[in-house]
Amino acid sequence: MKSVALNIISSAKIYAPTKIEDLEEKRLAPNMMMRRRLTRNSRVMLYLADKCNFKNGKIVYGSCFSEIEETSKIANAILEESMLSPTSFQNSVYNTAPSYFSLINKDTDEIITISSGMKTSLDALKTAALQSLVSGEQVLCICSECFNISNIEEINKCANFLEAGVAVVVEVAKDENDAKEIESLHVRGIIDSLKDLMSVVKMHESGVKKIKVEL
Repeated sequence: MKSVALNIISSAKIYAPTKIEDLEEKRLAPNMMMRRRLTRNSRVMLYLADKCNFKNGKIVYGSCFSEIEETSKIANAILEESMLSPTSFQNSVYNTAPSYFSLINKDTDEIITISSGMKTSLDALKTAALQSLVSGEQVLCICSECFNISNIEEINKCANFLEAGVAVVVEVAKDENDAKEIESLHVRGIIDSLKDLMSVVKMHESGVKKIKVEL
């Protein structure tokens, strides 16, 4: 098994029990028509990328449940035999958040979207490591889960925070000297699909600048 050492350039995290407040949408998406179309995951991504000082470049985005709010709107419309929302239909795909980011920031670089259940953030980080290894560039690795939908309390048994996101900007290090293994430092109550990247962010906040990722 090959390992890659990654320098952590910047990191950010955010989460809330129900809805994250003040994601600075007016500043980050000044066009009102565009801003009205943004999903919750898109808003979280714009916020975290800004906190990481990332505007352009390669992106790996991960989400287990993706745009479940938009999907639930479509399902309800079908159930109630009402008109489907074209915006919800457009927004109900896994790459919605990074696509809006690329439009708003005019980022024409490569985007990869990852979804692999509770391993999503770990697989996203591995993919980001490979991207940086091949390109020699910095890569934004970002994962989010926003599933504050109607009646969620009836089925939610895995998280205390219904909106959460984590992000790191990484680049391949020249060597593995002082590179740390990823520790289990995730926030209790955060859905497991974010736990590995959350651990990396918390490591960075504690002063760790270089990690080792097993590919």
